[in-house]
Amino acid sequence: MGELKRELGLGYATLFGVGLILGAGVYVLVGRAAGLVGDAVWLSVAFAGIIALSTAFSYAELASMFPKAASTHTYIEKAFPNLRILAFISAWLIFFGGVAGAATAALGFAGYFVSISGLGSGFIVPVTLTLLVLLSFLNWWGIKESASLSAVFTVIEASGLLFVIALGFLFSMRQPNYFSFNPNVDPLLATMVGAAIFYFAYTGFEFQPTLSEETKNPEKTVPKAIVLAILVTTVVYLLVALAVVRLMSWEELAHSKAPLADAASRVWRPSYALLSFIALFATTNTVLGFLVSASRLAYGLAEEGVVSPVLGRVDKWRRTPYVSVIFSGGLSILLVLLTDYLPRATGWRLAFGEYRYELIDLVGKTASLSVLLAFILVNLSVVVLRLSENSRERFFRVPLSVGNVPVLPLIADALIVVFIALSFNDWIVWLSTALVSALGLILYKR
Repeated sequence: MGELKRELGLGYATLFGVGLILGAGVYVLVGRAAGLVGDAVWLSVAFAGIIALSTAFSYAELASMFPKAASTHTYIEKAFPNLRILAFISAWLIFFGGVAGAATAALGFAGYFVSISGLGSGFIVPVTLTLLVLLSFLNWWGIKESASLSAVFTVIEASGLLFVIALGFLFSMRQPNYFSFNPNVDPLLATMVGAAIFYFAYTGFEFQPTLSEETKNPEKTVPKAIVLAILVTTVVYLLVALAVVRLMSWEELAHSKAPLADAASRVWRPSYALLSFIALFATTNTVLGFLVSASRLAYGLAEEGVVSPVLGRVDKWRRTPYVSVIFSGGLSILLVLLTDYLPRATGWRLAFGEYRYELIDLVGKTASLSVLLAFILVNLSVVVLRLSENSRERFFRVPLSVGNVPVLPLIADALIVVFIALSFNDWIVWLSTALVSALGLILYKR
């Protein structure tokens, strides 16, 4: 098992994190949240950002203590040494979130590409698979090359959001009351549910520590990169939420399938095509980020001895974990074939009583629930390690403590439980998550 090459500084590590968080999700989620909350949707966005920042603080402190690619597994295992299997399942769920996120984002790219190019829907799966193969090759080629391309794409996708912000503040179509709520719902409940919806636009930072073993001075660099990435995206998201309701009413946003593109096109008609084009870069960047991070997490698990050491093999020439790269990319391809190609080819759909699911949608919901469950344990790990290893050196500490107990992780966990209750009331999603966990145990080395 070889060592990876340390090539990333603070700039690349931060931009990589911003790219992981800034995805195509915001283009849709802001409309869903606005439709529920009203013009005051920015309150939900801010609230979700504060909760995400609280969990990001937990990751930052733990990354400063244990700069390992296994990240989530290492953190939970150190806090709960008698619950190693729980640590593995949590890390496996994060890994699954990565490969599933890559698969769904790749399908999103293909949808945009086919629409823009005029190709038929029959090209969606071939385009998806081609993208996954090409980005897996780049993942094997090198972390510096992957991070460099990610940085360029991050700037491009951020420019799309900044474009919407500029249109909203410079060419307002309406003057919203930023404290006006949807009259059909309770303001407090609407803010909470809106935050639960938008919270998923902030996920992605949990993968930043997987690059610890390819980052220079990771004990200090990775925590800074995590916090900076969340702060940057929170500011951008807040400005988007404030700007978009200046272009379209919240009622119109609620019924739009592409709210940001529709809102921008009110001012400048070519905006729809422009933002659709930028979405190609956003989805590509998401796929690349997830493939890189998932492969490093798999490598880290092999390094920790909880999965086959084969996944820890490093290419002597490129200094990248080539087996884990193949494994992660291969699983993403398999998910596309099983959840999109197979239903398209056979017309089969998943049905359980009243529930009707597109398989790829179920995979996406399972991945989202998996990440939130892991967040709960990571936040608890910070608290436990403050009590059991308070004297251990940390280059970053979660702010706001009572004695040795950090308060923010506990508040974040309480609200994540509320978010889960509001967002995941379909038993089939819980069953799917349990099945994914069970599948992970096949790889687990006791």
